[in-house]
Amino acid sequence: MYQHIMVESGAKVFQKNNRLCIEKDVLHELPAEDIATVVLDNREIIITTYCLEQLSSRGTVVILCNGKHMPESVLLPYGANSRRLKTIRRQISQKKPRLKQLWRQVVQEKIRNQGRCLEFCGKENIVDKLVDKVKSGDTTNVESMAAAAYFPMLFGEDFTRRTPYLVNDILNYGYMILRSAIARYLAIYGFEPSLGLFHHSELNAFNLADDLLEPFRPLVDLYAFRFVESEEEYLTKEMRRGLVQLLNCNIRSGKEVHSVNHAIEREVQSLSRCFEDASAVLLLPKLMPLQAHAYE
Repeated sequence: MYQHIMVESGAKVFQKNNRLCIEKDVLHELPAEDIATVVLDNREIIITTYCLEQLSSRGTVVILCNGKHMPESVLLPYGANSRRLKTIRRQISQKKPRLKQLWRQVVQEKIRNQGRCLEFCGKENIVDKLVDKVKSGDTTNVESMAAAAYFPMLFGEDFTRRTPYLVNDILNYGYMILRSAIARYLAIYGFEPSLGLFHHSELNAFNLADDLLEPFRPLVDLYAFRFVESEEEYLTKEMRRGLVQLLNCNIRSGKEVHSVNHAIEREVQSLSRCFEDASAVLLLPKLMPLQAHAYE
């Protein structure tokens, strides 16, 4: 079982005997090979460069938060893949029609998951009817049409993504955590994350991660729905911890139920197959009610 660790106090973080050590008033030790994510959320944390090197060599993603507790930067384990150039060349060689086909799959599953989210929250599924309208490359922008109907239905008719509001803070934080986990696996499997299927901004180093994030977004939306009527004005530690632990929640991947973290890896693996085999399809997640994954 992979662990996702948050350090929220001014502790010293170091590596010793293949264990991640977190020391403040007491010393906590964790097996380093079991850690997928480390979130550093305090400006007084001291971490050794040897520790960062060892975490990276094991494929761990390290997320640094700013003074407002929002993810600010990500350390990715690029050294975990020894044949990265081969994968990047395969990325570059993909024809535009193939990329458009893959993007259609992504958008369709995102809309399906938005519909599932609405149903889990006791709302009318008003977006599922749009799934079959998505064309190759989503040239008619059905994704945007679905979002325009979905968010007001889920969070209230006055809701917009630009409104300063606790729910938006939750969404932004949660999306960043999932985006970082996706970027981690893209690095491990040798992809260049700036080369997207659909997203192509020259200012975005994570276009491909943003593409693969789309069907996972409703997972964060489902968590955020809990706080629509909350009296809290800002993200609490408990909310941030809950968002990180979404990586350990159940989600359906193909015909199996896995943790979100493993489903992300399976999605990235399927992208590798799609780039090698024109008949392959992406293995995209299917939203389930929020529940911690039980490991056997």
